[in-house]
Order: sequence, then structure tokens, then C-alpha cells
Amino acid sequence: MYHNLKISGSCLLLICFMFSCSVETEKHEITTPVLDLKAIGPLFEGSNTATATWEFSLEDLFPKLEETIKIEKAQVKSIQIKTREGMDFPKIGKMVIEMTSKYTDMTKIGLLDDNIQPNKKYTFQVAEEQEDLQTAISDERITFIGDFDMLENDYYEDVIFDLIVTLEIETRN
Repeated sequence: MYHNLKISGSCLLLICFMFSCSVETEKHEITTPVLDLKAIGPLFEGSNTATATWEFSLEDLFPKLEETIKIEKAQVKSIQIKTREGMDFPKIGKMVIEMTSKYTDMTKIGLLDDNIQPNKKYTFQVAEEQEDLQTAISDERITFIGDFDMLENDYYEDVIFDLIVTLEIETRN
């Protein structure tokens, strides 16, 4: 019995140590401003690419945090695009959204498996696995890449979508 008590005491001591050393974090929901996700014409049937860049400072994103801001974890919660009102639009199929930053590789964050129609808003299916997002947030400049299928032969104008991305960012206190 003394042996079991000794093991239980050791486990209890280990659990107390883990909780005392654990880092407190705080979750924040951050939404980008409306970004211009733009593909420069001429565009041709098949795969085409649109890009948008979001530049920010951590101090502006987290004005209530007084110490050095440490990003512990980040993930995309939602991605929406909207076609521009009154803009002529080609026939566009599905779209994949990826993101990258100065110190991260391109990572897929969302899929829209729908034909895109003029004057409509679309919500993407968000990727379950998202890599290096905390690093991308720490870089303070993210480029979003939208790869879409054009279903027409030729389109000579630019195509611009309104892009809004919502992230959940966990900071260390």
C-alpha cells in the first residue's frame, strides 16, 4: 500500500508541476479588412490565379496586449468571397485559396467547389490542416492566392473578388 501511495504522490506532484508551468493563452477572433483578390487580364480557359496581400502590425491587431505579443497558435475560421456588384464576370468554376508569408510555404486554407456567379457571396470549406499560420501572423504580411478555373475561352478584363478571412489567434500572456 505504501508503494501505491508513493506512486500516486509522484503523479500528483507531476500534475501540479505541469499546471504551474503551463502558459496562459488568450483567444482572439480577427477579421481582415475587405481585400481585393485580383486576377489581371487577359485570362484564358483553365487555371488562373488571383492574389491579395494583407499587411498589418501585431500592435494594431492586439491593442489591449501590453507586453511583447507572442502568437501561440492560429487557424483560419472562415473565408468568404463576393463578386463585385455591377461588374461583368466570366464563367468561373471552383476556387482553391492558399496563403503564404515571408517565412512560410504556401499552404492550402480553403476550397469552394461551386461555380461562381456574378453578384453573389460564397463561403469556402476551410481546410482541416493548416500549417505555419502562427508564423505567417508573426510575419505581419500575408498573401492570399486564389486559383480558379475559368470556364470561358478568353476574358480580357481584370477579375476582382472581395475577400474576407476570419482567423482565430491564440496569444501567450
